[in-house]
Amino acid sequence: MNGKPWVISIPPFKCPDNLTGIPDYYIQAWEKYVGKVQPEGGGREDWIELCARLYWGTRNLGDDAIVRICDRDDVNPRDLIGLPHFGPVLRMPSIDQIGDPSKADMYAINPNVRMLMHRKTRLSSVHEDDVSQAFDSLIGEGVSDFFVKYTHRSKRLPNLKLSGTDVDQLAQQVHDWGEWAFIMADDDPNALLIQQYADIRYEYRMFMVGDQPVCGAGNIGMKTPIDNMHTRFDPQVQEHRDDGTVDNVVVKPELVERYREFAVRAGRMLSHCGYAAYVLDLCLIDDEVSIVELNGMMNAGLFALNMNDLTIALRLNWEQCVPPVLASPTDSIRMRKPREERR
Repeated sequence: MNGKPWVISIPPFKCPDNLTGIPDYYIQAWEKYVGKVQPEGGGREDWIELCARLYWGTRNLGDDAIVRICDRDDVNPRDLIGLPHFGPVLRMPSIDQIGDPSKADMYAINPNVRMLMHRKTRLSSVHEDDVSQAFDSLIGEGVSDFFVKYTHRSKRLPNLKLSGTDVDQLAQQVHDWGEWAFIMADDDPNALLIQQYADIRYEYRMFMVGDQPVCGAGNIGMKTPIDNMHTRFDPQVQEHRDDGTVDNVVVKPELVERYREFAVRAGRMLSHCGYAAYVLDLCLIDDEVSIVELNGMMNAGLFALNMNDLTIALRLNWEQCVPPVLASPTDSIRMRKPREERR
């Protein structure tokens, strides 16, 4: 499929205490490449997802795939630069995997994406006057409930829900929330996505490879690939996401088909953006299929995903999984500390 071997990157992670229901082939793959499987107090869902990446990666990404366990020095990371990678990017990244190949987490600046979110939005810098102007503009359109995301560094801050029409008070709450993180975004005119709060129902994650959906699963925190119902687009969903239970999970194949059709059209619309392989989170807002957000694929939760379909699609589109390369030797010095620690 390509002349380069894949790198399957697995970070160190403790095994969970509860191993019930985990397939033997997952356990065998872990023991072959990582170490003995025994109760160690690790997170069950996160560990199963790593096993899924390891097993399906070694099965479908080629006999020459390189398994790299991130806390070991048996592989020289410089030898892996420029190869397609499958596995999460660490907070302290290796030189061969300094970031996700996708720039989909910059979706907020894309007007086509914001149009398909089906709720009022504004972009803003972190400066108080810009934040106030964004709130004032939305309030002028009748919005009084807000949802704020820090888009400068995806996932560095929890999302912020606010209510009210006092612009100064809203802006102050945003700055109290951002604190030190805003220092790094001082020159970013689009550091914040301030949007109308909406009742998001039935969240679903589409895995987009080659600008089209290849598989998907509902955003259900306690579901993993071992819960997939033997289908490419798993029909299990929750009306409102609750990562602490599966009691309210329902099966809605007709809704999932609506999501798939929407993702096909969205993939065509966004095909010129160079997003590589990414995840497209969808939902219902007032019964209209809408975008929640986009993110890179390497660190995305898998939920009840069909890993066979995902890894086959990735192998056919290997060029979408090659991480960015450091621009200069001095970058390797700067990357030794997380960005938020540098001045």
